[in-house]
Amino acid sequence: MEPPTEPTATLQRPKEATLAVKLLFASLGIGLLRGLSGLMMKPSGAMIVAALIVIAIFALCFFLAWKISAGRNWARIILLVLVVINFPFALLANVAELKRSVWSGALSIFIEVLIWIGTYLLFTKNSNLWFKNRK
Repeated sequence: MEPPTEPTATLQRPKEATLAVKLLFASLGIGLLRGLSGLMMKPSGAMIVAALIVIAIFALCFFLAWKISAGRNWARIILLVLVVINFPFALLANVAELKRSVWSGALSIFIEVLIWIGTYLLFTKNSNLWFKNRK
């Protein structure tokens, strides 16, 4: 009788990692639309600075999601670190947003949930095996 072996990793991305990437891109799309709609309510001078911040954050997150979809382990580690560091700030911001607008606050919470689920899926057993063998 053979001892149980670790499942072999395939070259194809596992369904958990595929779903994680889809969730990350969905959160980016929803977040971008939410961010741009929020910019419409700002005064013109502040709008330019806010737009640059939204574009920079979107570009960084898009880059990380793109690299994660290509199997880059460093990108999922950076994403995890950013998500964990952002948690207390997002919590405070979401509470404040809920007080300002229930719809906008609920959308912000939904985006956070998508990101957390996506991040979790990137660290499941099958995803770990895939990233490990993508060197």
